[in-house]
Amino acid sequence: MFGRLKNWLALTATEQRVILFLAATFLIGAGIRLYQETFPSQQKFDYRSADSTFASLSELLRADTTEKTTRTDDQLININSATKNELMSLPGIGAVIAERIILFREDEGPFTSIDDLRKVKGVSMKKFQQLKARVTVR
Repeated sequence: MFGRLKNWLALTATEQRVILFLAATFLIGAGIRLYQETFPSQQKFDYRSADSTFASLSELLRADTTEKTTRTDDQLININSATKNELMSLPGIGAVIAERIILFREDEGPFTSIDDLRKVKGVSMKKFQQLKARVTVR
């Protein structure tokens, strides 16, 4: 009978192994679930202490991040004298665009206005809108 079922399903050896694995996994999972329901664990973990630790650490991180953000937001970066790392601290400016800004000012001379940033390849209008409040040419 098993031979006829095997021929009727026409499964390859790999497919047979996969089905056997899935059936065994299902049976093991059902056995574990039955064991857990039959012999419930008496120990329950109290998550309150872990939650309070997580909350306090999250608050410290949030305060530290906010403090750093306000410090850098107050400082304008002069695009005519800024280093590559200073330019990379601006939103949306990575290593490639920072390098392009430096090359542009070396080739074309210093930026005369903030609007000249739009001439740098890779500085879109959206990116320019993010940058214009954070940069200066003086």
